[in-house]
Amino acid sequence: MTPSIPGHVEQEPVGLSLPLRSRREVEEEIARRVAEERERLITLAVPRAGAAHFRRPAERPFTASERDTVTILIGGLTWKHEHLIRAVFQSAGYKVEILPTPDVQSFQLGKEYGNNGQCNPTYFMVGHLIKFLQGLEASGMTRQEIIDRYVFFTAGSCGPCRFGMYESEYRLGVQNAGFDGFRILLFQQNDGIKAASGEPGLKFTVDFGLGALSALNLGDIINDVSYQIRPYEVVPGETDRVLAELLEDLSARMRDRRMFEALDHLPRWLAARIASRRTLKNTVSVLGKIADHWYGRQTRAALAAARERLSRIEVDRLRVKPLVKVTGEFFAQTTEGDGNFRMFSFLEREGAQVQVEPIGNWIMYLLYQARERYLQQRRVSAGKLPAWQLRRRAAAAFRHRLRLASYAAGRRIFERQYERMVEGLGGIGHPLSNMQELADLAAPYYHRLARGGEGHL
Repeated sequence: MTPSIPGHVEQEPVGLSLPLRSRREVEEEIARRVAEERERLITLAVPRAGAAHFRRPAERPFTASERDTVTILIGGLTWKHEHLIRAVFQSAGYKVEILPTPDVQSFQLGKEYGNNGQCNPTYFMVGHLIKFLQGLEASGMTRQEIIDRYVFFTAGSCGPCRFGMYESEYRLGVQNAGFDGFRILLFQQNDGIKAASGEPGLKFTVDFGLGALSALNLGDIINDVSYQIRPYEVVPGETDRVLAELLEDLSARMRDRRMFEALDHLPRWLAARIASRRTLKNTVSVLGKIADHWYGRQTRAALAAARERLSRIEVDRLRVKPLVKVTGEFFAQTTEGDGNFRMFSFLEREGAQVQVEPIGNWIMYLLYQARERYLQQRRVSAGKLPAWQLRRRAAAAFRHRLRLASYAAGRRIFERQYERMVEGLGGIGHPLSNMQELADLAAPYYHRLARGGEGHL
């Protein structure tokens, strides 16, 4: 006989007291519950009287009048890229400060103040921004002074991966940490430089755009070259010492660069005629600036000086080193701290040569994706015009060829400028990857139009 337990109520096994139901009855019950849930969701979706539609919170703009008092914070790339990008901002008259390399403490702060389930870059980047702001507060600044005198500049995007949510996570993290109202400026893949509110304080100019492009390319190539030289250096630490000198010199040259004005280099009578025609003046000015940034004396002198400094490093190429390529998360390929477990320095200590990934490959991937998406849309819409409308079909075919030519020209121009910088720094930098070749290699496993992260890249 089973002893009774005080307070315990015997229950029948679940299911034994329920009547057996036929499959038809079960399916009817499922259909009824689905219909009830559908009705409930439809009711929720119908706007209720007085219900306010969600609106993105208005962000305080960064205005042109604040340029002399507000400091722009940047970070998240290699220190080579960051020093050169800072110089470009400074050449345009902005106050800029580089955030420290994210560490484990930053990661913990990111987890404390951010959402659950975020990806590694978000936790590190949000956390080290909060850590920096907390450091400013510890130094004596009030939170309102920090909010008024600092903004954070980062990349933004959209799409299926969490990259599109980084901006929101930055805002949520700093808000939870007590810095509500701290401003985030975005560099959108599709929209260029702006704040979410469309602020005019961070102005995109031809000189700024060309300088930023040169900074990214130079940062890529110098980073690549340094990882090719360091494993073979005869004097330990020589590469890093020369690299610091080189970046200091390049940054000074980019910061103090004299901006080219085409009208100053033309005969007075011709400059006066061009100046009176706005469209012609702007066209001549833009073309002159492009030629100066890409082929001008200042650019050639900077590359020659950098090449000469790199040539001083004594190397022993007879050493045998395994070549290791790091792939995967974009952040893990660019950060050099705890964000990738200090992977690059670990591999070099173990006797490897690391091949790093340039940001230029990502830009080439974006150009490739834009062309492929256009071609896919073209296949869908190509047959909409009737066969007898010959003029409209001919015009559409011409626009199609012009569009393809523009994609090809953009890709080739970017690729050629990257090649020129590789040549200017001694010719040992790796070329950019062939995106079509990568797409063909990935085709059995990953569709070229599947998006998320860096896709098939």
